[in-house]
Amino acid sequence: MLIIREAREEELLKVSELWGDFMAYNAAFNDSFKIKKRAGSIFVKEMKERKQNPDCRLAVAEQDGKLIGFCYSYISLKPVYFKLEKFGFIGDLFVRQEYRRRGTGTSLVEDSLKFFRQRKIKQIELLVSVKNADAIRFWETLGFEQLLTWMYNRA
Repeated sequence: MLIIREAREEELLKVSELWGDFMAYNAAFNDSFKIKKRAGSIFVKEMKERKQNPDCRLAVAEQDGKLIGFCYSYISLKPVYFKLEKFGFIGDLFVRQEYRRRGTGTSLVEDSLKFFRQRKIKQIELLVSVKNADAIRFWETLGFEQLLTWMYNRA
């Protein structure tokens, strides 16, 4: 049975392992996503701090006692000159390869959207690699639309 719930502090190391897998997956699209050796411990420290903020949510997907995915979401502010003051941001969403296409990612996103609705957030944003066609299709099936293309130059 799939359970979506808030991550517990004692699980952050396991979540950091999932996050490391997520970064490795993204690094296959672009080496900008390669992480440092100590990145996992840095992730744990940051999540301990961020979990204290009521405008942040770190949700996990648990199946048969095993963590198989996570979603990190938070509320952010637009610059003061925009009419829209606050927006929701889905920073990370990852499901282990062997558990994909079973509704786990959708369930994690639904949890995130509920989190934002409870806080009266009307717009949710996220970033996805332009080379990750599967992820783009996933987000589009959930009603997300492309807004910008984030470009870079290695000078």
